[in-house]
Order: sequence, then structure tokens, then C-alpha cells
Amino acid sequence: LTPDSSIGLVPIAYNLGVSVGWKRFALSGDVARIDLGGVPGSRESVGLGLSYTGTRASARIRATADRPLADSPKLVADDPSMAIDVGGSYSLSRQIDLTAGLRYKRENNNRLERLTDNRRDSQAVYIGTALRF
Repeated sequence: LTPDSSIGLVPIAYNLGVSVGWKRFALSGDVARIDLGGVPGSRESVGLGLSYTGTRASARIRATADRPLADSPKLVADDPSMAIDVGGSYSLSRQIDLTAGLRYKRENNNRLERLTDNRRDSQAVYIGTALRF
């Protein structure tokens, strides 16, 4: 290497997924990784889901785990987290579905607590519609 040349690190990201269906059931999984080349924020995640689709109703459950890469500095790296998503839908007519679900995310907070916000978990309940044209 010459003194005036520099070595650059390039971010690398990938997301690999697979889904297998049998009759009315489907099993899906994916693996994702974001490597920012030494910059804080590099993460990897794994997800697994199961769904069922009937004539008028469908249901799904999905679990994901997310963590910083092993070589990330502990002081600036985000904490690992796990999440679960349970939901379903019911067909009211040919073009309108009623959807509902619940999301729960747990973060492992191993750092000092923030003075203004001491929540460690996040939850969401959602109800909505899906329109088809």
C-alpha cells in the first residue's frame, strides 16, 4: 500500500427468506444481516412465521429475534430484542377484509436507564380493513 491510498469499508446487507406451503398452511422463515463496516448499527435478525388461510378467515403468528453483530462495541451497540406478532383477518365481502392483531416487542435493556423514559417493552393492538380493487 502506498501512503496516499486508503482502505474503505463498504456496508454489506442481505435478506434471505423461504416459505413452504401445504394445503392451507404456510411456514416461512428469513435471515437478515446488515454489516455497516465498523460503524455502529450493524445487526442480524432471524424470523419464523406460521399462517393459515381458510375460505373466509386467515390467521398468522410470527416471531423475530434481532441482535447486534458480535464484533460491535458494547457501549454503542443497540440491545438485542425479540418480538411476536399474532394477527388475523376475516372476509366481510369479496373486496373488504377486517384485520386485527397484536404485536409485542421485548428489548433487553442492559444499559443505564434513561431518566425520562423507563419503558422496556412495546405493545400494539391494531384493527383495520383491507380493500381490494
